[in-house]
Amino acid sequence: MMWVLLVLSSFCELGFTVFMKLSEGFKIKKYTLLTIFTAALSVFSLSFAAKTLPLGIAYAVWTGLGTVFNVAFGIFVFKESRERKKLLFLAMVLLGVVGLRLSA
Repeated sequence: MMWVLLVLSSFCELGFTVFMKLSEGFKIKKYTLLTIFTAALSVFSLSFAAKTLPLGIAYAVWTGLGTVFNVAFGIFVFKESRERKKLLFLAMVLLGVVGLRLSA
């Protein structure tokens, strides 16, 4: 159950970074409020997951999945580059997250 919460927390991390970008430097109130809400929800969920999971693994998975979600979102929604090197290193991050999950 805590692993599911950790994945949801990472997904909230995606939300807060996307809303932060859309807020244009916190100038657009709606996106600024969504940034604050999703950031708080992400950290709250992470803290809950870290009660049971080892802190280092929980944090590494949270940031790793957040990175994967953000890069994928950037590629598909913001039409960012799909450079081979980027995809290779993204796969390495995902492989590291899976490895941490298997080791826990």
